[in-house]
Amino acid sequence: MKNGTMIKNISVTKDADIVKAMEITERIASGMGFSSRDCLFLRLATEEACTNAYEYCQKTNQLPFKVFWKGERQHLIIVVKQRGKKFAIKREDGVNRGSRGRGLQLIAHIVDHVYVKQRGNYVLFYMCKCKKNERWLGE
Repeated sequence: MKNGTMIKNISVTKDADIVKAMEITERIASGMGFSSRDCLFLRLATEEACTNAYEYCQKTNQLPFKVFWKGERQHLIIVVKQRGKKFAIKREDGVNRGSRGRGLQLIAHIVDHVYVKQRGNYVLFYMCKCKKNERWLGE
């Protein structure tokens, strides 16, 4: 996380921490001037990413995981860091009719850039939302 201002980070150990992460995302996005619609969708993306991480970490007995927020002038980056292995993200436009598995697809449609990096025993899930008419040049 270079060349940016770290705004906040938390450890998630229980369900209530996911709600806290959602509120932090909404507060930061609103303070950065994102539209109320974007704030709502970023809140939803945070919920999906944290719920996925929570379910995985709980099942594998690897809680807690961390959530980081980094705001720059024209974009907000949200990172979920958990123990585990890198996983693939595919942006699909088709309808998923299964009972599960829509979270990553939903996130990919909400944010402008989403990617995963492996760092040692940790996987970092990055979500970046740019303000309208802006492009993000990093990764």
